[in-house]
Parts: sequence; C-alpha cells; structure tokens
Amino acid sequence: MAIQKTNFKSLTDIFNENLKPLLIVLSCVVVMIFFFFIHHLWVVKREQAAQYDFAFLMTEYDVMSREKNPAWADLLEKFEKNYDKHSHSSLLSYYLGYKVRILLAQNKQEEALIVLDKMIENLSLSSPLLNLYKMERALIQLDNDDDALRSVGLEMLKDLASDAKNISRDSAQYYLGRYYWSENNFDQAREVWQTLVDEQRDEKIAPSAWLDYVRAQLDMIVIESE
Repeated sequence: MAIQKTNFKSLTDIFNENLKPLLIVLSCVVVMIFFFFIHHLWVVKREQAAQYDFAFLMTEYDVMSREKNPAWADLLEKFEKNYDKHSHSSLLSYYLGYKVRILLAQNKQEEALIVLDKMIENLSLSSPLLNLYKMERALIQLDNDDDALRSVGLEMLKDLASDAKNISRDSAQYYLGRYYWSENNFDQAREVWQTLVDEQRDEKIAPSAWLDYVRAQLDMIVIESE
C-alpha cells in the first residue's frame, strides 16, 4: 500500500509540473483559432464589399453601353478607384476585364493591350481565365492596323485553337474561322470550323455555343463553292 501511495503522489507531481506548460499550449491554440476565425470573417466581409461594388459598376456599365453619349471616362475612373479600394480581392481580374472593355469602347487599343498584358502576367498557368484573356488579346491585335501586331495575334489564336488542353478551344476555333472568312480564305475557314464540328460530335452534355452558327457557315461555304 505504501508503494502505491508513493506512485500516486509521483503522478500527481508530474501532472502539476506539466500543467502550466499545457495550459500555455492550449491558450495559444485557442488564440490561434480565434484569430483564424476573425481573419476568415474579415476576408468574407472584404469579398462581399468587393462583390457589391462590382455588381453596381456592372449595372452602370450595362446602362451606359446603351446610351448615345456614354461617359466612359467617368466610369473608367470609378472602376480604377474600386480596383485600388479592393486591391486584395479575388475580383481584381474582373475589374480589369471591364477596364479593357471601356478602353476599347474609347478606341484605346494600345492601353487595352497593356492592361491585358498585366492581367495575363498576374494569372497562374492553371487559371481558367488565362486562355480567355490570351484570346481576347489576340482578337484585339487582329483588329489592329499594324501588320506585325496582326501577325502576332493570328499566331496566338492558332495556338489556342490547336491546344487540346484549352477549355476555350471551341471559341478560339470559331474566331479563327471567322478571321479566315473575313479574309475570303474559305478553305482554311472550313478546315478550322469542320474540326470544331468533328470534335463536338460526341458532346451531349455541354455542346459548344458556336456549333449551330458554325454548321450554318459551313453550309454557306458548300453552297458558294458549287
């Protein structure tokens, strides 16, 4: 019995000796969890504020785009202010996307390309937006009077249209075919569009939005060649 009593006291002493460090560790864990939730709530509120402002500006853009004399400069300033205001938001690329639209509406292609270059540079290689912005840049370049810039845009569009991993490949194929069509290069337009149709043949769940249009254009090419 005496031995058991001694062992019991030893365990109690050990527990008492480690109680303070244990409480310190537990306190640190509680504090970390508290700050984690505080930070999470702050991020949620930050994103909500960015989404609210963005939705308001989108509505203003839609309204202004139907006006006879849109005040694009004023709206651009609002987008830029909100871009700075929500500089840590996940919506930054979308703010810049509308900035590009406004610059194009003002016929400021060079400035729009600079913004697109910045957007593409800041996106990760795995971003689903990367190839969409590359395609938009290529289309702006194709609409330029500079032959060198048009050539760069055409090569980029070709790359996007032939990239099997590009989730927006059908859009690139559509625009590439339309470019060839506008240049009266109907053979290459037919080749690109036929590839799109063939690749979509077994797609039942989410067929390309361009499919019906491309089929109609292919029928027109056949009629004109007869």
